[in-house]
Amino acid sequence: MMDLRRLDVFRAVAEHRSFSAAAATLNYTQSSVSQHVTNLERELGVTLLDRSARPVAVTQAGELVLRHAEELLGRAATIERDLAGLAQGETGLLRLGGFYTAWATFMPAAVAAYSHERPRVQLELRQLEPEPAVRRVRAGDLDLAVVYRFLGVPDHLADERVEWLHLADDPLSVALPSDHPLTSRDEVALADLADERWVSPPPDTSYSRLLRRLCQDHGGFEPDVGFETADIAMAQPLVASGLAVAMLPDLGMRPRHEGVVVRPLASVPPARAVAVARLAGRRNPTAEPMIEALRAAV
Repeated sequence: MMDLRRLDVFRAVAEHRSFSAAAATLNYTQSSVSQHVTNLERELGVTLLDRSARPVAVTQAGELVLRHAEELLGRAATIERDLAGLAQGETGLLRLGGFYTAWATFMPAAVAAYSHERPRVQLELRQLEPEPAVRRVRAGDLDLAVVYRFLGVPDHLADERVEWLHLADDPLSVALPSDHPLTSRDEVALADLADERWVSPPPDTSYSRLLRRLCQDHGGFEPDVGFETADIAMAQPLVASGLAVAMLPDLGMRPRHEGVVVRPLASVPPARAVAVARLAGRRNPTAEPMIEALRAAV
């Protein structure tokens, strides 16, 4: 195997046709340059330079080696640059997942900003709800996952193997049909919604448990869920048609459906947090800038 440092020294001597000129260019001593070339000749078993000629001449074997030297040294330099870029998060692969409403709102802006700053990073993007996204983070199939976590109810996403980086609180508001009498108010108390029919995810979900707890704690009633849907995109059309009301996170109401009016809920604390999940103890240099881009976008 050729020593690339020795090959680089030989190339300098061959280009300058002088040991002393090569030594000055490389900032080596002349004896060190001569030793490098001698050792390379010993490695290859051929004579590369005719030292008796003035200026120094390159032998036939030396010309052959010189033709390949540029390519070999160029590839080695490329490897070094790419490794440096990888270490600094400028190259490599980043696998990012996120839930539907995050992709429908702030995540595209974050990805666009990131890609502009780091065009050599390959991105693999996935739309995943929090539970499957966290599973993929644990399995090492995702580097980062943007998820939501409901506050005030048992957190089924909790896992000591996963690190959570808070992005924002996503407050809950009430979505009302545009002709509903409560739209005249600046904010709505949950107690005023006791006689309404609701649209909600199925009862075994964290959101449904949260809805029941908030209605009980802040309104004193059990919500009458007339429509169940696991697809948040169905909630606003059902509200707009006058069939129900809904308690929805802010991100879930963008864009606003025609025929829906949104009002803040009085005295209801933030009930959903948006966070980035990553494997605890694992650091990918390409991930840190994406986390900052997500923070800026949200």
